[in-house]
Amino acid sequence: MFASAEGHAIAASSGRWTARVRALTPRKARRAARRFRDAVLSPIGSIHGAWNPTRQVALTFDDGPDPVVTPRLLDLLVQRGARATFFVLTERATARPDLIRRMLAEGHEVALHFDRHDRITDLPPREARRRLAAAKAELEAMAGPVVYFRPPYGGQSLRTYLIARSLGLQVVSWGPMADDWREQTPEQAAERAMERMTGGDILLLHDAVEPHPHEAPPTFDRVRMVELILDRMGERGFAPATVGRLVAEARPHLSPWFEA
Repeated sequence: MFASAEGHAIAASSGRWTARVRALTPRKARRAARRFRDAVLSPIGSIHGAWNPTRQVALTFDDGPDPVVTPRLLDLLVQRGARATFFVLTERATARPDLIRRMLAEGHEVALHFDRHDRITDLPPREARRRLAAAKAELEAMAGPVVYFRPPYGGQSLRTYLIARSLGLQVVSWGPMADDWREQTPEQAAERAMERMTGGDILLLHDAVEPHPHEAPPTFDRVRMVELILDRMGERGFAPATVGRLVAEARPHLSPWFEA
């Protein structure tokens, strides 16, 4: 990080130059460059979606389970015959093991989001590994083998990625999202989720919300948001799926993903 005003000016200039080059580069060329980059760096790639042609889109929910929202959400998913992947916090999961059992009984996938909603990249490496290993073991005691992990806030460094992989976890990122941690209407959130959706995407949603510090959690009806998303997915021919099913039926798209 630059410490001086001159350094900030250089960084800003560099950012504008990069944005200008990106704007002048044809979309097809940018897509080809991303494919080449992802292929080269796939050994340190997180699951970002699926490559092969598919109409499936993985539904994923973070931060739960929530004692009020999650049961209503599960009711909706049963009604629609939809399956999803729930990235749960073990602090919340141990308080409501009945919801974890229900997720599994109804065909959903239970994955790990960490013990609490802390940024894992802020932790010393030994503590990060200890807590992640303990959270995985705790969740597996309730749900059986746990394969997938998504770090809170999307915070990941090469070191924390390697810690997760050493514990047998595959890291999952996302594509489209509804920004459903912000106050808005269900209709607005659904529109955001659908804006750039394509087959093979992983959609990021929340059944509970751990807001950023000093931010109030949203009050809009997130279950209604999901209902609208499922309606619009159906209209566009997309089929909801778990992450596991998506990558089993279409080649996983592995992409390097490192955010502080």
